[in-house]
Amino acid sequence: MTRGLNRFETISVAAAVVLAGAAGAAALASAANTLVFIVSSGALLVLAWIVGVSTEQLAASRGPKVGGVLNATFGNAAELIITVFAVRAGQLAVATAAITGSILGNTLLVLGASFLIGGLRHGLLTFDRQVAGMNASMLALAVIGLGIPTLFGHVGNPANEQALSDITAAVLLLLYVLMLVYYFRSSEAAPRQAPPAGHWSTPLAMGLLAASTVAVAVIADVFVGTLDGVIVDLGISAVFLGLIIVPLVGNIAENIVGIKVAYEGDMDFSMLVSLGSSLQIALGVGPLLVFLSLLTPHHFDLQFPVMQVVALVATVVITALIAVDGESNWLEGAQLIAVYVIIATAVWYL
Repeated sequence: MTRGLNRFETISVAAAVVLAGAAGAAALASAANTLVFIVSSGALLVLAWIVGVSTEQLAASRGPKVGGVLNATFGNAAELIITVFAVRAGQLAVATAAITGSILGNTLLVLGASFLIGGLRHGLLTFDRQVAGMNASMLALAVIGLGIPTLFGHVGNPANEQALSDITAAVLLLLYVLMLVYYFRSSEAAPRQAPPAGHWSTPLAMGLLAASTVAVAVIADVFVGTLDGVIVDLGISAVFLGLIIVPLVGNIAENIVGIKVAYEGDMDFSMLVSLGSSLQIALGVGPLLVFLSLLTPHHFDLQFPVMQVVALVATVVITALIAVDGESNWLEGAQLIAVYVIIATAVWYL
């Protein structure tokens, strides 16, 4: 049985309309960069949440496998749009850091918060260690794909750097397609629990998804246009902005979902959300950005700062160590969050 939006959802849609309108008006009025940045960030947060809920409603009628892919794909839509506009504006450092920050945020912060909250409520939680191990190994392969072009940039011929990035991006995209094929063909890769039953009609969910995605594209352009001014006004670096703030703004929907299902005790689905999103960013969004950048004046490549690559390697190592026993507790969650805080602090002082 379907029905319309509940009270909270109605308030969220209204808030998105108001904030998006305010962000557009502030930008047209040439308001202070910091004000436009704050208002547009708020609009993107709410819009990203609506995209996530709309996708969740559509996924409810499509089964757990399709639902999982839909959640991951549209959960990262805001991030992809923001990074595309960042590349178009020449904010390559922000775009690069946003890719790294999304992987770190989903794997350390969101998964860590899920372990922490789920562990505090339920004690010891279990998950399928075979699936978790496969996801960890895929994430390791993705980090290798990001790390090799970075290493080549220091020891190889500069004339071949972009070619290596393009080929690596194509290989990573192919690997992502193969992962999806395996995911849909293997019963072991499916989440144990289906998405919750939806209460929206399909036309309503599709309409809100389309409208909110278009609004994200418009507001992302406004948001990115403030970055240069905000960096100067607030005295923060482009790397910190991309590594910490942009992923938090763009990934709010899936972050909430991952923590919520962990609170309910379903750690398998929580890990599917957090690690699945990290894999899609590393194997899909990052490589896709390389080819989308061909349509802009600035060509994006897969050469990442060494510190970011080291942080990604550390993230893969600790994730693999935690996934090996198929169990999680609140202390392991605190450990993951601690690693994220240390990395964020180091980036702040760069």
